[in-house]
Amino acid sequence: MKIFQKETQLGEIFLKFIDIYSESVIVFEPERYEILYMNQKAKDFLEGNPDLSTFFQEDEYLNFIKLIKDCHKVEENRVISFKRNDNKKGVLLFSLYPVAYDDYRTVCFTFKDITEKINKKEEKRRKNAQLILQDKLKSVDLVTSSISHEINNICNFMVNNLKITFQAWNDIFTIIKEYEDENGEFLIGGISSSEIDKVIPRLMISVIDGINRISDTIDDFRKYVKEGLKSETAVIDINEVVRRVVTILNHHIFIYTENFNFNFTEGLPKIKGNMQKLEQLIINLLMNALQSLPNRQRGVFISTGMISDKVYIEINDEGVGIPKNIMPHIYEPFFSTKYSSGGSGLGLYLSKSIIEDFGGEITIQSEENKGTKVTIYLPYVLENGKF
Repeated sequence: MKIFQKETQLGEIFLKFIDIYSESVIVFEPERYEILYMNQKAKDFLEGNPDLSTFFQEDEYLNFIKLIKDCHKVEENRVISFKRNDNKKGVLLFSLYPVAYDDYRTVCFTFKDITEKINKKEEKRRKNAQLILQDKLKSVDLVTSSISHEINNICNFMVNNLKITFQAWNDIFTIIKEYEDENGEFLIGGISSSEIDKVIPRLMISVIDGINRISDTIDDFRKYVKEGLKSETAVIDINEVVRRVVTILNHHIFIYTENFNFNFTEGLPKIKGNMQKLEQLIINLLMNALQSLPNRQRGVFISTGMISDKVYIEINDEGVGIPKNIMPHIYEPFFSTKYSSGGSGLGLYLSKSIIEDFGGEITIQSEENKGTKVTIYLPYVLENGKF
């Protein structure tokens, strides 16, 4: 009798300890995923609703149940998002502690809301990063202005010289044809005289195209820098933004793939937001897609379009894909598969935050070893300037 009495007393002491514990605590029976007990802090946080399926997103809820059922050792400092009363997403920092007695096992789920902490930390980080970026962009703007001026001068000089060269070619071509009529077909720089009239103009046109591309690249980069200096809300053409990003990342695209395509739907309505943030978002997502490719034969494809009351940007890659066990965590802050290569774990978490600032949403579909499709949906601006 004394033994049973002591066990009862210990149980009561354990429950009193849980009640005064500094964090919210829920005790589960893991096999049936049944809540055995929750302290007052947990009740207050859940507002008396013990149904956690309404508290978490469906995919995260299913993953959470699996964690509870499979918990045989201490799981510390994991995060999970939850639905807040203001319809925004919050973040919980939680730990799981298995508690076993004989053949009976329970799991203690302790958690605290770190949403405001993350928001404040992220806001501070953003402000500091913005100040640093502004200083850097001012310096870059001065340098690019000087470089742009010099390069444009060179480009203009080259175009003017090509015009003179082309005029000279028209005169020389007549002499070549006269010589060919008298002496038969011959070679000029390894090119047959019978084909020279087709090859030389094509070569000159390709040089002009290259000069224009150099000039456009410099102009796009200067626009990118200037938009960063403004860092203000503007009406944005998403096709223009995607084209500019493709120009900026052209060298990286060449390194990672020989199969890159984009398909723009012209005449899309404009969106409203910060152009610099949207450009940085697309740069990050496109670099993720490129870096996922196992070889240069695999491709990346970008398209834009409109569906219902939103415009969209879609990035498809034929990369390695995202493993199923990782998919539930991709939006978690501080979660990353690239820590060893310098990843911060804030990539998709911040990308999603930027998209939500635009009033939009992001969806990610992925199949391991086949590829990933990322779609960004953004509300467009009507003619009266409203969404």
